[in-house]
Amino acid sequence: MKGRPALVLWLFTLCLWLPWLGNLPLRDWDEALIASISHSTMGQDGLERLLPIRWDGNYLNKPPGLHWLIGAMSQCFGRAEWALRLVPALLSTLAVPLIVLLRQELAVTCGKGSDGRRNDERSAWLAGLILMTLLPMARQGRLVMLDGVQLSCALLLWWGWLRSLREPWIGLLAGLGSSGVLLSKPPALLGFLVIPIVIGLAENQLVPNSERSNRARIHWSTRFSWVLLGLVPGISWHAWNFNQRGDQAWHMWGAQGLARVTTVLGDKSGAWVMPLTEVLEGGWPWLLLLPSGLIWAWRCRHRRVGCWELGLLIGCSAMVLPLKTQLPWYSHLLWPPIALLCAESLNELLENQRHRWIAGCWAGLGAILILAASLLQFKVIAIAVPPSPALLAGAGLLVGGISLQSTSKNRRRQGLTVLLCGWSLGLLFLWQSGSWLWELNETWDPRPIAARIRTLPASALVLREGNEHPALDWYSERKIARISESSHPAGEFWLISNQFQERCQMFDAAKPFDSEIWGLWFCPALDTDSIVAPSPTP
Repeated sequence: MKGRPALVLWLFTLCLWLPWLGNLPLRDWDEALIASISHSTMGQDGLERLLPIRWDGNYLNKPPGLHWLIGAMSQCFGRAEWALRLVPALLSTLAVPLIVLLRQELAVTCGKGSDGRRNDERSAWLAGLILMTLLPMARQGRLVMLDGVQLSCALLLWWGWLRSLREPWIGLLAGLGSSGVLLSKPPALLGFLVIPIVIGLAENQLVPNSERSNRARIHWSTRFSWVLLGLVPGISWHAWNFNQRGDQAWHMWGAQGLARVTTVLGDKSGAWVMPLTEVLEGGWPWLLLLPSGLIWAWRCRHRRVGCWELGLLIGCSAMVLPLKTQLPWYSHLLWPPIALLCAESLNELLENQRHRWIAGCWAGLGAILILAASLLQFKVIAIAVPPSPALLAGAGLLVGGISLQSTSKNRRRQGLTVLLCGWSLGLLFLWQSGSWLWELNETWDPRPIAARIRTLPASALVLREGNEHPALDWYSERKIARISESSHPAGEFWLISNQFQERCQMFDAAKPFDSEIWGLWFCPALDTDSIVAPSPTP
């Protein structure tokens, strides 16, 4: 049963990615932004919920596909972090079974014996395991963000398109995946559609007729009809959006979409260097398998699987690297093709004892991690990093890497199992430690100050210094404007600042994540001599 490995790996992924979703506040810019849009949008009535808003104004940057689901969760379970992160995390986990199904579909060719079929099944399993245990995949999938969901939709599109060659109704799933992209980051659909088209053209030139002719011949119009049916939800929403908002609806396609290819938005620059840096930082321990995986795919470029794996890597790189506007999570799209290529190399290591040097490097890396964890444990290194994740991951790499160098196939398979268990336990302890969020705009916990602000009457004027802080707005349950640098309000007001305020009284200080200490100050009216703050509402 082809779907069984995908289902088993999905259950493992749920166990690995979902624990401790709520042990950290919403700190990232996009997390708090999406949460506030979701809550505001679902707080509307009737058909008004179809169009996203933020607080009281129209939100034009993204469609509300994921926001509807998150908003529904917040209505059922309140503002708890785990409830907000659960839906995007669940949808992101679907990338693992989908990449297994995609790799299996690439192996549907004739003229291969039972050994070849088993070899392809192993590569599919290994691709899923690699994608499941990549730290950036798991970490990004746990956040209230669109990237993990978009990736699952793209994989559903590609797998559905391939499978519809044999079962045309599966094209409906490809269309639904396309609708998912249209309801999350619509301009990306252009690239996701071009990739299989270009790969299909290359396949017709490179792959022999003997392999391609054994695929079921389905007229293109039948497949396309099913795909169009799946596209109905996405196209319908955009038609409604254009009907209601007119020219403003172009904003998500232009200024917030295709413009990122040619212009830098704000300070989000970095060009092609940033995604490559993210891959080099986050691809461990599997990144060492990538060079030999690329060599394998090039040698197999006349086979369907080699053509598609190379095509997916080139296509995804072409979507990410040329962008003038870069953010760390844009590299998320590169992980599925990297996992597919690394799986081929890992399969050769397991079955044919090739690339043993990689296993030796894993063992050495494991020893380094164990040493680093020991230094952290005994306070030799003064870094606020928990030692247990490094210790568990290092033990798995050390023992597994040594076993993977064995001449016994069973011993090598046991070594991979140990490596995966150690690395997975390291990820679980990383989630539990509360140290799994970084590269964030905010450096201080807004919740203590926000708790005080929620006790103030709705008429109280609350202002802030510094840049916009979506998490502060979210936890305060109100939009907090920036104070004017030229003049302060004449009446009494509350100010959030990290500077001493001469005429004001501090009431609460935020807990710093890094070094900044922000406080909530009560500032009386200009014609008042004494500082007497009103009593907050319980």
